[in-house]
Amino acid sequence: MKIHSLLPACVALATAFASLHAQAHEPGAHVHGVAELRVVVDGPQLQISLESPLDNLLGFEHVPRTDVQRTAVRQMARTLRDAGDVFAPTAAAHCRLTTVRLASSAALGESIEATPADGDGHADLDADFSWTCDAPQALAGVDVDLMRHFPNLRRLKVQVAAPSGQRALDLLPGRRSVTW
Repeated sequence: MKIHSLLPACVALATAFASLHAQAHEPGAHVHGVAELRVVVDGPQLQISLESPLDNLLGFEHVPRTDVQRTAVRQMARTLRDAGDVFAPTAAAHCRLTTVRLASSAALGESIEATPADGDGHADLDADFSWTCDAPQALAGVDVDLMRHFPNLRRLKVQVAAPSGQRALDLLPGRRSVTW
C-alpha cells in the first residue's frame, strides 16, 4: 500500500482525535469518580489519553501538604509511568511503550509537568501514553486496569478512533476491555 493512499485515513483519525479532545474539555467534564479515556489507533501507533480529576487518583486535588500525600503522588506517577501494568494492548500486536507524559494544574512535583490552572478550584491529571506496534494488523483492543490501581475511579468514559471507525463506551469495575 502506498503512503499517499493512507493519508485520508490518517487525516480522518487526526480529526476524530481533535474532536474527542475538544469534547473532553467542555465545561462540567470534572466529575469525581469519572475519567475520560481517548484511544487512537493510527497505523502502527497506539495513543491513549487520560483526563481524570486528581481526586480519583490521589484522594485529594491540591498541592500535597503532608509526607503521606507526597508519597501518594510519587506512587500514582510510578503506577502510570509503568503503563504496562495499567494498559495491555493485544499481545499479538507486539506493542512497545514509547512515551508517557503526565501533567497537572496542581503543583505535584518534578515528575509531573505543571500546566496552567483553570481557575475553578479543581485539579485534573492529563496523561498521554504512546506505543509503537510491530504487528499493527493484530491490534484489536486494549485491557484497561486503571480502576484496580485507583479505587476512587468508578467509571471511564472511553472514546475510540480506529481504522474500523469511531465508538464510545463506558468501562466500569469488572468491565475493562476496549476493542475495535
